Amino acid sequence: MKTLYAVRHGKTEANDKGVYQSEDSPLSKEGREQALILQKRFASIPIDVICTSPLPRAHETAEIINEKLRVPVETNDLLREWKKPSSFIGKSLKGEQAKDFENALGSHRDDLNWKYEDEESAAELRDRAAEFLEERKTAKAENTLVITHSVPLVTMLILVLLGKEENALAYHEISKNVSIANTSITVFRLREDSQQWRLITWNDYAHLGEL
Repeated sequence: MKTLYAVRHGKTEANDKGVYQSEDSPLSKEGREQALILQKRFASIPIDVICTSPLPRAHETAEIINEKLRVPVETNDLLREWKKPSSFIGKSLKGEQAKDFENALGSHRDDLNWKYEDEESAAELRDRAAEFLEERKTAKAENTLVITHSVPLVTMLILVLLGKEENALAYHEISKNVSIANTSITVFRLREDSQQWRLITWNDYAHLGEL
């Protein structure tokens, strides 16, 4: 039975600063410690392969975990973080620009193709997340560790719950009202009868009690 253990990368320096991060934002000291704790947690979980986003913070998280697992690591561009508006990089997550974006997004919550600037639309992100989930259905590996980012993870959750239907309002409400912690574990398992992914666990970060 195919299982995806989906993990958000470790905490980054940009996460600590509360700013929109660039693609090359590195793990912080705490983020590396979080990845080491995950390394211990996955020591007793059978993993056949690690699929990781190409961004450094995800790839480093995967490398730290794999120091013990010693399994193949596959870099998959479908797991990249949501491409933010270019003008947001380095700006505060609570600043005026962020508030303007949230207000504008709320006004266009019925349109998955809407864009504020040059970012990736919700529809574009949904389509690549759906492509990744479809890919894993036919992959050889039974147990896959997926290292990705918060927005793609929430998008996978929505796809598992709603499918790829054009329900923009539901997409908006779910994405607005769920959170995902750094190095938390989400588990999806493929149902053999329907060949659809099923949510088993969401945002499990009990292991971080060691920090």
